Amino acid sequence: MRKAARGSSEAERGRAVLSLGILAFRWVSLGWMVILALTAGELRRPALAVATIAGLAAWTGWLTVARPRPTWPVLACDLALAVGLNLVAGLVMPAGTVGERPFFAAGYPVAAAVTWGAARGVGGGVAAGLVLGASLVAGQLANGIDLASSEPAVLLDLAGGTLNFVLAGGAVGLVARLLERSAGQLRQATEETIRARERAARLAERESLGRQIHDSVLQALALVHKRGRELAAGGPVPPDQVAGLAEMAAGQERALRSLILRDPADDGTPAGAASLRAALEGLAGAERSLPVTAGATGALWLPARHVEELVAAVRQALDNVVEHAGATRVALFAEEDAGVVVLTVRDDGRGFRYDERQLLAQGKIGLAKSIKGRVEQLGGTMAVTSRPGAGTEVELRVPIREDERDR
Repeated sequence: MRKAARGSSEAERGRAVLSLGILAFRWVSLGWMVILALTAGELRRPALAVATIAGLAAWTGWLTVARPRPTWPVLACDLALAVGLNLVAGLVMPAGTVGERPFFAAGYPVAAAVTWGAARGVGGGVAAGLVLGASLVAGQLANGIDLASSEPAVLLDLAGGTLNFVLAGGAVGLVARLLERSAGQLRQATEETIRARERAARLAERESLGRQIHDSVLQALALVHKRGRELAAGGPVPPDQVAGLAEMAAGQERALRSLILRDPADDGTPAGAASLRAALEGLAGAERSLPVTAGATGALWLPARHVEELVAAVRQALDNVVEHAGATRVALFAEEDAGVVVLTVRDDGRGFRYDERQLLAQGKIGLAKSIKGRVEQLGGTMAVTSRPGAGTEVELRVPIREDERDR
């Protein structure tokens, strides 16, 4: 389960890295545009060039700070700005010079094509590339170039520019879809692994219960049966022997009732300890706002103080999910890995960009204080994996020393 969860997180981080790469490309292209405006020769409309660069800088700055989700309005605005930039390039460059000197728009319009590819897949990237290619034609017409009478080299250069837009958008769209599919498959594998572990745990509990019944109740019942037949074959039965058999049967009834009502995996509660699994199941059963499933690889006996703090942290995480995530389900899972208890809270909500400093500055201290603070007091750590549209996973890791297990 741990490896599958890490794989899912890696795939989702790959999409985040792709988004950051596109953003970095925007800034590099914008800087190159400024250099060309200053060094590539006189421009026809300097004021228009300055206003265009200033507008693109504001747009790129907003994308950097706000990190908006790639909704249709955001994508449409980005593509419109890129199309407009290709037209402005034809208006500000000296007449008839498009294709003969460095292009004023530089590579910035490519960012729009790859952004569409990352957000809408291969089809979106190719469509955006074709639109940008059409704007290249409009830019050359605005520059005073007569395409009908142009040399074949000019037309080939125009076709090459269009092809670059299409290939860039389509290639990034393909990569984005592969990452998305990989993340989805790994999330499904993680959930299936959790279910398989839960089934294995239940099977182990059933086998443990079966062994206990066989070693105690069934052996005693076999003895009662054998002794009863012997007494029946021997004539009149002394009352004290009948009473002894009845008492033996009553004792086994009590033992069987105790086995049925007790957690099959528990051989008695260690002094000063509590079951993390039982606590999580109780927390999940008490939640009424949305479905919560809880699972664990065994009872996970921990010091009672550890269980109390971990349950309080999980309760805060569930409150955050109910209040902010818009999720339809939450999964809790706990396991022990090399002396470390790993507890995950995973939801399928809207997700967010986790920035601890920003959350603290906004007065939102649930994750940083109530959850992370409790875990750090136990000597553990907290990790948050989330991004817009992909849900959230909060992982709590608490080391358990051997001398603390049964306290």
